[in-house]
Amino acid sequence: MNYSKDDAVKIVVACAEKYKAELENKNLLFICVDKHKRSSYIEFAFHDYNYMHLTGLKGIHDLRQDAARADGELTATDFYKRCLEHKLSTRDFVFADDGTTPMKLDVLPFVICKNLSANMVGSFNSSRPKLYTEKVAGGERAYMGFVKDAMSGEYVPNTVVKEDLRKSVSDYVRIVLAYRKAQTEEKYIERVYIARKVEWSRIRFPDEFAYLPKPE
Repeated sequence: MNYSKDDAVKIVVACAEKYKAELENKNLLFICVDKHKRSSYIEFAFHDYNYMHLTGLKGIHDLRQDAARADGELTATDFYKRCLEHKLSTRDFVFADDGTTPMKLDVLPFVICKNLSANMVGSFNSSRPKLYTEKVAGGERAYMGFVKDAMSGEYVPNTVVKEDLRKSVSDYVRIVLAYRKAQTEEKYIERVYIARKVEWSRIRFPDEFAYLPKPE
């Protein structure tokens, strides 16, 4: 689909509101199981400055906007703030040069949700030479990519891709449970996804999360 800059504003503003409500300052935990019923887990963290990187838009400087940096680039936090305040202008951004922006806008509303619409997790296999990411979570329609933050050691989101996750990983595991918590909370309590047709009696949770109750 072809998108105008006005279309892009509508999409990223709506998705920013959803990101704030469902992901910002939260952690997601995915409990995963491989084909041999062995369990593993991975955690992802979401911050305000991560959002712009998911949109496929590049912020630019408008001299009439005091909040922008003077070096010519609209920062990720300024971009996100303008989205939430409904002040984002078509002058504030450009589409990516590689033509991926429309594909990201296609699936952004689908992946920005409390469990990322994800049922699989894998390690990126570098099948896309212009894309750098490390871990991916998603499904057949799209996935979100994550990189490890050098300072915090957390996996944080850095891209959204409109493609079957299985085409971009060398191997993947099935997500059987997903939990969400505020980053200020110690333990996960809120369950946001449960897979169907799982033999829970055969699943042993990772020791770090043995406190989580198994579904009945």
